[in-house]
Amino acid sequence: MTELAPATRLLSWRLLWRFPLLALHVLIGVPLVLLTFVPGLRNLPVGRRRLHQVSHVTWSRLMLRIFGIRLQIQGRLPPGPCLIVANHISWMDIVILHALWPMWLVAKAEIRAWPAIGVLAELAGTLFIQRGSEASRARASRRMAALLRKGERVGIFPEGGIRPERGVGRFHARLFAPALRTGVPIVPVAIRYYRGGDLHDVMVFGPGENFVANLFRLLAQPPGAGQLMIGEGLHPGPGGRSALARQAQDVVTRFYES
Repeated sequence: MTELAPATRLLSWRLLWRFPLLALHVLIGVPLVLLTFVPGLRNLPVGRRRLHQVSHVTWSRLMLRIFGIRLQIQGRLPPGPCLIVANHISWMDIVILHALWPMWLVAKAEIRAWPAIGVLAELAGTLFIQRGSEASRARASRRMAALLRKGERVGIFPEGGIRPERGVGRFHARLFAPALRTGVPIVPVAIRYYRGGDLHDVMVFGPGENFVANLFRLLAQPPGAGQLMIGEGLHPGPGGRSALARQAQDVVTRFYES
């Protein structure tokens, strides 16, 4: 039998211990986190946060570590409700944003059908939107406004989907409207995966690659960093939501390229 190349052996060894950890993290960790959402437990104070918030963030950060991703955060979210707008590279972006704060996220409806991640995304608080459907977008917009008025933090990926190309795409302005209606700040956040250089090409779906294949490929990757760079909150000015979308895109692009 031909001996495996050193790199291939390393990939195999990573899968041998990372995949069982991932299975345990989902099968045992998810029920434990859901338990902390039970009325009577969810709002128990843990430091400055509530029990359900601590368990949610902890689960997400452990998920990143299983994939060998070390979380690095630059900047801070403002206190209170806000609309977080981020560039989109990978389905792992959902996990990395939840590792920052247990926010509500707006994501494409197709994610709901993905194995395990679809269920986890729904349980974690995801607003699914059907691309190309004005009715779906309007429902998501109304729900976002209601959550912001309740003091929640909501996150969106305004590029409208994952781009295979490196860099930050154009931010679409439509989903900025709930922030303008509720008067909350818009916070630009740049996501970047890094290991001696940008890992965009590693994290995105390869040609013809489905979710399961991408998950196993990312599980086999060497350790790296998941970087979150948080900008100052933006507020409405001349030009409305279109101007805010351009401002947020400029901030995220500067962070991403720094």
